[in-house]
Amino acid sequence: MKNKFTIVLLFFTTSIIWGQANFSGIIEYKSRMNKTSVDKYLKKRDTLSNKKLIPMLNKVYLYAGSINSTLSFTNGEALFVVENKLDVDINDLGQRVLKTVSGGEREYYFNDKNKTYLIKDCEALGECFIFDNTYLEWQLTQESKTINGYKAYKATRSNGEVIAWYTPSIPLGFGPKGEYGLPGLILELEIGNVIFNATKIVLNPKETIKIEEPKGGKRVSKEEYKIIVDKAKKSVFGN
Repeated sequence: MKNKFTIVLLFFTTSIIWGQANFSGIIEYKSRMNKTSVDKYLKKRDTLSNKKLIPMLNKVYLYAGSINSTLSFTNGEALFVVENKLDVDINDLGQRVLKTVSGGEREYYFNDKNKTYLIKDCEALGECFIFDNTYLEWQLTQESKTINGYKAYKATRSNGEVIAWYTPSIPLGFGPKGEYGLPGLILELEIGNVIFNATKIVLNPKETIKIEEPKGGKRVSKEEYKIIVDKAKKSVFGN
């Protein structure tokens, strides 16, 4: 109970301190295939009936390298995007898959001032849609470790399938790929087949950071977006 109180107190105190200033920053992440997904693939690789798939899967799980992404924030607003540079070879299957599962061309927008969390997707359906992000319910733990000089605590959701390490020292409830709602910035995130690691943290840079709510897309609810995607899948693949 004492440790929980310490975390809450630290978060409350630092929130007041940071809130008094024009708190802004840029967090750079790198994502790669996580060890769990790689180990699972290696265990079943030799049992695959279609051996022709192995070279392709090797590119995805073993040789994909890493993908860069950025979380920019200021005054309670933030935007997470995957870098869209030409260094991702379109002929490199592993890089293309890794970029997609890291967030692809989506924009993840956060606004703590009015509790708006949005996702803009222009890839999946050939036109742009903007929809609400999912509410995330986290389970906090007292397990901790040091990441980039910051003490980070472990949190999980979805029955432990998503693991985040956040630091109350940076009282910003945002993270990679639309993850939010923790009492501190997410420095490491393991979700699906990928793991994100913060590689550079720049707080209150000299340059002005501007965050704009996503525009240029059809605004729908999460449920409406899912229905649209399901219909599109059926039209292509059938029932």
